[in-house]
Amino acid sequence: MIGAVACDGEPLPTTDDAGPPPIDARAPEAPRVETTRGPIEGRRGPGHQAFLGVPYAKPPVGALRWAPPEPPDAWTEPRAATSRPPRCVQEALGLELPSQEDCLYLNVHTPDPRPEGAPVMVWIHGGAFLFGEGLQTDEGTAGDRLAAEHGVVVVSMNYRLGPFGFLAHPALTAEQGASGNYGLMDQRAALEWVQDNIAAFGGDPGDVTIFGESAGGLSVCAHLISPASEGLFHRAISQSGLCDSALDTLAAAEAEGATFGDALSCADVECLRAASVEDITAADGAGADPFGEVAAERAWWPIVDDRVLTGDFRARVEAGAFVDVPTVIGWNADEGTLFVMLAEQAGQVADEAAYDEVVRGIAARSGVSADDVFAQYPLADYPDPGAAAAAVIGHATLACPSRRAALLLRDAGVETRVYHFTYPDAGFQLPTERDLGAFHSAEIQYVFGHPSMIGRDRFTGDDRALSEAMSGLWTGFASGASIDWPTFDAAETHLRLDRTVEPGAAADVEACALWDR
Repeated sequence: MIGAVACDGEPLPTTDDAGPPPIDARAPEAPRVETTRGPIEGRRGPGHQAFLGVPYAKPPVGALRWAPPEPPDAWTEPRAATSRPPRCVQEALGLELPSQEDCLYLNVHTPDPRPEGAPVMVWIHGGAFLFGEGLQTDEGTAGDRLAAEHGVVVVSMNYRLGPFGFLAHPALTAEQGASGNYGLMDQRAALEWVQDNIAAFGGDPGDVTIFGESAGGLSVCAHLISPASEGLFHRAISQSGLCDSALDTLAAAEAEGATFGDALSCADVECLRAASVEDITAADGAGADPFGEVAAERAWWPIVDDRVLTGDFRARVEAGAFVDVPTVIGWNADEGTLFVMLAEQAGQVADEAAYDEVVRGIAARSGVSADDVFAQYPLADYPDPGAAAAAVIGHATLACPSRRAALLLRDAGVETRVYHFTYPDAGFQLPTERDLGAFHSAEIQYVFGHPSMIGRDRFTGDDRALSEAMSGLWTGFASGASIDWPTFDAAETHLRLDRTVEPGAAADVEACALWDR
């Protein structure tokens, strides 16, 4: 499984298809915004205004299950936008998270007092396209501190996941001309909502940066190569986005989808849409085996459907068919440790057999010799087999595809910047005996200013200095300000993010020589 970020499992308020009830009476100081669909009222916090759970599309239920998103119905009375929205249907790593199909809502954090023409940053969450939410991990990706301390408007959204977001099926293709990529369509609908509405929140629709991590980082790159997304954003940041990864064709995804339909005893659209959420989730099973998932083909991912995506990242960039905007690409030093730790948390043993499974599976998928992988990552060089497996996972599936994407953009003439996050002491939400180092997703907390460690509200010491530096770099890039961040050149100059932030060169070049196609 790629892109997992631990979730806290806190129950969420749910809504019916009509959404939250209208407000009869609110305190006079509650901030109000008139959106194109109707008025909303949010809440104030220190230096910011928050508008949570704003619908950007109709609930994707009934005839809209496995269909492109449609604009929400309009309303006239002020609508409460003060509660964290429901997660989209998801189940992974044995976590039973409260979730529902009616989930296409977004959140806006804007400075208070409300600005005019502020830079806009739109966050796309990770989670392997299997789980996650815009306000991930106990609101650790809320944009309140970025808004209050850096003057930007931050938007995050929920989008359809797993089979609900990425099922391709021959019957759906016959109905729509293509199928799959519904989660990416949701993201694009949220970006269109930003264009239509963000000025009312104090943002500049002509100055939008999309940024995301893992599956969210891959989504950023998908929008860079999706013709329909052009004009909806003006800068991009992909964090551990593994962008130069091969994507399935529509035909291959339809074959998998037909098998999935067989598990539901469904061959037509009516049957698929009549299936219960419970039956669909039971027929899925993705995310149950972390070691198996990371070594196997990804079950629910973007595909080349010739509608949303007409080619994979490499093909589109090399053809010059992409959105040419300033772009940041980055990855972490120890991308794989999180997956090994999560497998152990799920009861699996990171022994030599697991190491062998990971090596052989990833080698086969990457088109390299398993013997070459064993030779580059010998068990004798690592404290235990789990650490060796983590190194293979991190380089092959995350670090090297991200580095290749940066090289592709640089060679295509894009203004490209790169970071390498190497800080080894980031906090994690769960207790763990494994040394995670600079693990996958560790950098997110320093961008948003919300520590991941439960019970810790503010950073101190080295953590605080790193967060101040990274949040300043991210928002400075988004605002087009002059920042001390070198462009990615022939020497592969980048910023090394650690206790000190300083230029480095050629991160992971030697390790990636094996994995680069």
